[in-house]
Amino acid sequence: MKDFEEMFTRYFARVYRFALRLTGSEIAAEELTQQTFFKALKAIDSFEGRSDPITWLCSICKREFLSGKRRREDAFSPDTWVFQGGASPGVDSDYAQKEETLRLHRHLHALGEPYREVFMLRIFGELKFDQIAALFGKSVSWARVTFYRAKAELQERIEKEDDENGGI
Repeated sequence: MKDFEEMFTRYFARVYRFALRLTGSEIAAEELTQQTFFKALKAIDSFEGRSDPITWLCSICKREFLSGKRRREDAFSPDTWVFQGGASPGVDSDYAQKEETLRLHRHLHALGEPYREVFMLRIFGELKFDQIAALFGKSVSWARVTFYRAKAELQERIEKEDDENGGI
């Protein structure tokens, strides 16, 4: 794990700049960079070291960017614009969004500390990682990793709930 933390610290800024060039948005670049390091963490055992780590990380970043782009395009495909009954699409989507927000908050409150607080400061408080780090008296890398772990745990909890409920 120490090797990964060293890789994270050493290459985060370079991967972020690459992601920023791909996305053109600081927020999207942060998200993409975190997703890249999450994928890298899951696949760190398969990294053989035949290429420079930054090359490996940027290739993961590019794949994640393209994959996310395809998902967003699919979400706006006319095939997904099917509404049941005669209800207004706005009413249905507002209700679904409120239900999803409630579900997110339920899972968020089940997170342990400091994950819950870091996630809430980042998302709801819209604080930057350096501000969160200062609040906790920790490093910016700590704030980023903690946020990312909180987000990953939330995703796991939601996916588990979806699986238990038959993919709802």
